[in-house]
Amino acid sequence: MEKKIRSIYEVEYSQIVSWDEENDFPKDMDPIISIDGYDPSFASASVMEAYRFYREHKDDLGDNVFCELFARKIEISDKEWFELINKGKLDYTDYSKYVTKEGFTILAWNFDYDGKWDSDDSTLKELLIVQSEYFNMRVICEKAGVSYSTYRGFKNNKQPFSNQKIYKLLKTMNTIGNECWDEDINRSYEIQKSIAKKFNLD
Repeated sequence: MEKKIRSIYEVEYSQIVSWDEENDFPKDMDPIISIDGYDPSFASASVMEAYRFYREHKDDLGDNVFCELFARKIEISDKEWFELINKGKLDYTDYSKYVTKEGFTILAWNFDYDGKWDSDDSTLKELLIVQSEYFNMRVICEKAGVSYSTYRGFKNNKQPFSNQKIYKLLKTMNTIGNECWDEDINRSYEIQKSIAKKFNLD
C-alpha cells in the first residue's frame, strides 16, 4: 500500500521548573501525565478536534504550566489513516508504529509563569493546508475572492499569507462542507475583519 506523510495532533502540558532569563522563555519543564488520576493530554488525527481541545483547555491548569499543541509526523496508508480519523481521541499506541524520524512541529503554545504570560498560535495555517486536500482550491479561492496563485505560493513555497485570507478560505470551505469552522473561529474572524477594515488591510 502506498503511504503518505501526515500528522497526528497532540496537546500536552508541562510544569515549568526553571526560567531562561536571557531568552525570556521556560528553560526546564516536566511533563504532566496525571492530575487527580486524569490524563490531561489529547491526541487526534483531526487537527480541528485537537485545536478545539487546545482552545478549551489551555488555561485549565493554572500557574507555572506550559500548554502546547503540536503536529507529529507519521507515514501511513489512506486506509490506516481513515481508521485513526474514525477513532477520535487516540492513545500513543494507536499510531506509534507510524511515527517517522522527522519529529514534530509546534503549532500553538500558552504559558503562565510567575506573572509572565505569553502565547502563540499558527494552527489556522495548518488547518487550511490539511483541509485543502478535500477541495478544489482553485474554485474555493475564486469563491472567497483570494488569488489562487497567492494561495499556491503560501502552500508550496511558504510565502506570506494573511490571517484574513486564511479565514476567508476556511469559511468558504465550510459552506461547501467539511469541519474547518466553529463559533470560536468565527469570533476571531470577525475581530480580524474589523481590524482589516479599520486599517485598510487585505
